[in-house]
Amino acid sequence: MIFQNKRLLVGITGGIAAYKTASLVRRLVHDEGARVQVIMTKNAQEFVTPLTFATLTGQPVITEMFSNDSIGTRHIDLVQEADAVLVCPATANILAKSAQGIADDMLSTVILVAGNKTCFVPAMNTAMYLNPITQANLSRLKALGYAILEPDEGPLACQASGKGRMPDERVILAFLDQRLNGQGLLKGKKVVITAGPTRAPIDDIRFITNRSSGKMGYALAECAVREGAEVILITGPTALPKPWGVQLIAIETVAELQQALNEAGENADYLFMAAAVEDLLPVRKAAGKIKKEHGLTNIEIQIAPDLVRDFRQRHPSTCIIGFSVEIEDGLERSRLKMQHKGLNYVVWNNPQQAGAAFEHDTNAVTLIANDGRSWEFPLASKRIIADQIIRTVLSTKA
Repeated sequence: MIFQNKRLLVGITGGIAAYKTASLVRRLVHDEGARVQVIMTKNAQEFVTPLTFATLTGQPVITEMFSNDSIGTRHIDLVQEADAVLVCPATANILAKSAQGIADDMLSTVILVAGNKTCFVPAMNTAMYLNPITQANLSRLKALGYAILEPDEGPLACQASGKGRMPDERVILAFLDQRLNGQGLLKGKKVVITAGPTRAPIDDIRFITNRSSGKMGYALAECAVREGAEVILITGPTALPKPWGVQLIAIETVAELQQALNEAGENADYLFMAAAVEDLLPVRKAAGKIKKEHGLTNIEIQIAPDLVRDFRQRHPSTCIIGFSVEIEDGLERSRLKMQHKGLNYVVWNNPQQAGAAFEHDTNAVTLIANDGRSWEFPLASKRIIADQIIRTVLSTKA
């Protein structure tokens, strides 16, 4: 739960995307552990009823500046108790009022009190979003330290298509995670992360691969973005959505991964080599499809090049964190691998441990440094494991 016990004020304004905020609020409360208080403008109530959000949060929804059961400083008290104010969706109207310091209802008054505690998620028609007045208001808010999440491009409720679409829930959560939980530990740092499997084609139909899902690498990317890094995620084929805030490079083969590493690795401060590089490669790829009746005994296999060792030779100053999947003598074999490849750290996964390594949402690992120190991280979500790895590496840099 990335927002466990965080107090959030969620401001909802009068846009059609308000219906999407109901699902977001449910996730914040029930999946991520946040304590949410909703404030709705008068126009927002034309799209979704306050009862919806009261049911999801277990809290009465604030719709008026003054009510019989409130005190005059309620807008101050709400902000002082909150960790952040999330305005979602944020219409052109609320952006304009906030940029000019207008406070004529509860939400605009709370925003004025909250200052740069406020995070805006704009959502509106493309023409409204691109209007120079709206852009000027956004620029002013950014200059004042408010957090702005850029809208997506795509189909809009008005039957048009363009920029102004409210981003996906997971993107909003990542944006809020950086704002609430990020400490800037990697600010100004370039981090390259590899994830997922590679494929070694046998013919035009078949290939050799492994069971990597990419979840560990993607979790590392999410945590690195949260800490302010410039993140390049090089990923093999996975079913995972692109993490917010990363530059993603899709690869399939070992050769493509090697080329991507050579290009992305320049001036990298850290390389997290979480990809499961398929080390068994056919010597040559057959054209078309090999027929069963011809047999497969003539397929020659070779060992893939050592990408990490090659990267170390090219980039002697990069801190490299490798990943090792070993069963027999796993700890010792991982140490030897670290020495052979010139790693600063190696993360040992034991796939025989229940809930660990490939395909699971959880993992349990041992992090080993090249100076002999080691740290055991017991079974937890891969997001938690990723966070533990990054924080340990940054605090102990071997």
